[in-house]
Amino acid sequence: MRWLVGVLLGAVVVHFAAIAALPYAIMRVAMSRMQRAATNDLAHGPLPTAESRGIVRPSPDLAYSALVFDVSERALEVRVPLTPPYTSLSGFAANTDNFFAINDRTAGASEIEIVLVGPGTPRSDFGGARVVEAPSDRGILLVRRVVPSPEAFAEIDEARRRARVKPLP
Repeated sequence: MRWLVGVLLGAVVVHFAAIAALPYAIMRVAMSRMQRAATNDLAHGPLPTAESRGIVRPSPDLAYSALVFDVSERALEVRVPLTPPYTSLSGFAANTDNFFAINDRTAGASEIEIVLVGPGTPRSDFGGARVVEAPSDRGILLVRRVVPSPEAFAEIDEARRRARVKPLP
């Protein structure tokens, strides 16, 4: 009986440890794989194919841009030009939680503009900017754009390369 209780208690401890640690481990792997560009710099991938696995289950009709962010020392100004028929910007914390999403319908302008801060980011006056607070100082920003046809990709690619990420003083 003692052995059974010990095994069950051990299983419960391992279960909760895995639940607590696994999301952070998954995100560390994702961030290391996405580190094609420097931290706080957008990387633009090609259109996904059946063999693409840079992003889990990529959609072949979406153009992806991503960056690993670090806002521990400075806030980031992020500007993403919109492209029809759909553009979105999403943020993922160090534990894989999706902490915000903005799309072309909620942006209220011709581009998505945010100032990204984290718990360790020194605060200053960001004017009237839309401030998004990440629950962690590191994470991933992901831009998704619908590409309605292969012929539309060149124009969409040109627009996504105009996106800017700038550290603020």
